[in-house]
Amino acid sequence: MKKTPVIVSARQLEEILEGYFDAGWRLNYAIKVLGHPGVGKSAIVKAVAERKGMHFIDTRLAFKENIDLGGYPVPDHEARRMIYYRPRFIPPERVPDGAAGIVWFLDESNRAHPTVIQTLFQIITERTCGEHALPERTAIVLAGNLGEEDSTTITNFDDAALDGRLAVFQLRPAAAEWLPWATREGVHPSVMRYISVFPDRLWDERAINPNPRGWHQVSCAISDAFGLADEDALAARLAAEPSGPLALTITALIGASAAADFVAQICAPRRLVTAEVIAGDRARLRELADDAIPAEDVLWALSGAIDHLRETRARGAATPTDAELDEIANVLMFAGHARADFRISFFYRLLRDCGIFAQAPAALHRLPDTAMGAALLERFERIL
Repeated sequence: MKKTPVIVSARQLEEILEGYFDAGWRLNYAIKVLGHPGVGKSAIVKAVAERKGMHFIDTRLAFKENIDLGGYPVPDHEARRMIYYRPRFIPPERVPDGAAGIVWFLDESNRAHPTVIQTLFQIITERTCGEHALPERTAIVLAGNLGEEDSTTITNFDDAALDGRLAVFQLRPAAAEWLPWATREGVHPSVMRYISVFPDRLWDERAINPNPRGWHQVSCAISDAFGLADEDALAARLAAEPSGPLALTITALIGASAAADFVAQICAPRRLVTAEVIAGDRARLRELADDAIPAEDVLWALSGAIDHLRETRARGAATPTDAELDEIANVLMFAGHARADFRISFFYRLLRDCGIFAQAPAALHRLPDTAMGAALLERFERIL
């Protein structure tokens, strides 16, 4: 039976890789990173390698066969034998001058030809590729997609021996970690603001799109392909051409649903957003209680908040932190002040998707307004 991947955040994966790269050539296992397309697997591995001063080699195994990895056979006429020239896409014989080591990133490892598995086993266990020895300071990282879960075609390697020599992780991106990276990369301010306000829209686990790569592509399209440097210029262009080339390009990159909401937020921002629900914004709560917020905006904001809680619980420890309890209380507070049909629906989703049955009382007891907390708890229990 294959190992179940351990779910990690981007920050956790970086910390794991940092220690692994420091000692990767002395360890008797390699790291494999799984994840949906576009979540940043290769970008994280490359960034950590560069921070460590290591030479980074990216080899896409989906385009390789076993004979490719072994090298091209040529005759040695003097010795009357065949020898194999070293392929350019595998690590060189020696670590390049000035590098602390080598990171060999074997991407799309589970889309490779079935014969490649034997060479992978040799690379990990013997530190050789065909007849070619790897330099001592070489760390191996495999990466791949999830298959049926993320609608990608993979090669199922049912090999317990290889699996036993891998530490397997599944990367789940989060807006709180993506935004600092996006700042460093100069991502367009409109994309930055949208993801900061709607953190749940960074990626859609079920639909695959949008994803972090797609949002980066949207930023490049806005800045480079259409030359729009700021949000005002972007809003003017989208308002003038709501179905024009830019809007169509955004749709092509992140999907129709995410693109429509992104464009709507640029041109006509919503009255309530996910970030305000998670933060427990009291001004917005009063507007909600007074029925001053459009129903569509309430649905979007609460759906995003529940997706945020679900992701937080999936990454967090069994016992939620005080900060997580505060977020649960804030979401319960907004759901509890919504109209009755919304309230029932979102309370049910909180239980089904986030598993907060045991945490709800503790979370509501943390509200400064104890009377409100007691009333919300009564509503919650009444629905149960």
